[in-house]
Amino acid sequence: MSKGRRLKKIFEIVYEHTLKVLGKKGDYCVSLSLVSKEEIHVLNKQYRDVDRPTDVLTFAFLEGDDAIDLPVCDLGSIIISPEVALEQAKSFSHPEERELAFLFIHGLLHAFGYDHHRSEEEATIMFALQNKILNSLPYHFFASENKVKKLLLDAQSKARAPYSKFRVGALLTTKDGKLHQGFNIENSAYGSCMCGERVALYHTYASGYQKEDIACLDLITDSENVGTPCGECRQVMSELMDRDCPVFIYNKDMSKCRVMTVEELLPAAFSSEDLGL
Repeated sequence: MSKGRRLKKIFEIVYEHTLKVLGKKGDYCVSLSLVSKEEIHVLNKQYRDVDRPTDVLTFAFLEGDDAIDLPVCDLGSIIISPEVALEQAKSFSHPEERELAFLFIHGLLHAFGYDHHRSEEEATIMFALQNKILNSLPYHFFASENKVKKLLLDAQSKARAPYSKFRVGALLTTKDGKLHQGFNIENSAYGSCMCGERVALYHTYASGYQKEDIACLDLITDSENVGTPCGECRQVMSELMDRDCPVFIYNKDMSKCRVMTVEELLPAAFSSEDLGL
């Protein structure tokens, strides 16, 4: 896939996911332009009286639900400089595409009326929301989809499932681009069996990572349908992963994929807070 087509796909995913997280109904449209560093410098000077390049500008036409009675709500225009995005991606040590997704989310939130200039309280709300949207995006930023699928199948092939005959492969991606495999391991003392999800998670923690380092989790099973994690794994995931973290779940031939966050897998999870810790 060319870079242009890949970016188009990412922006479409970001747009739909942002509307989903915000709970927006109805039809919306927005104009997105990618411009040079010099062009966004000129626009920043002209419209904000700031004489330097910036990363993203939003020109809101109508702010979100202010146009609820219109057939299609025009949110306005968002302008992003990929050159500035690349510079920032390098400084934050994450992929350029993730930085572009972040900037588009930032622009969309402004178009819906969120602001981080008016008050500290509003800034806190907006920044928390944009991080929630970014971290739960159903997209692989840290490894190619082909590589993920190859390593997922490889993990499944290592499963030891002589009793259930149900092989599970797991692949946990951390934000430094490392990929951590897991697979189910069974023995005749059934209660001592270990699911692939937990093997991948414990492997990752044993390697020195923490929940804030985890980007996503991928799973594959021997089921014709998409088989979701068991209750024990969901509880472990709810404590060892961020609640917004996406989980990609494939059926046996990868013809089906379901994407859910940890929160969606286990809403109202029992946590350390319930123990008064």
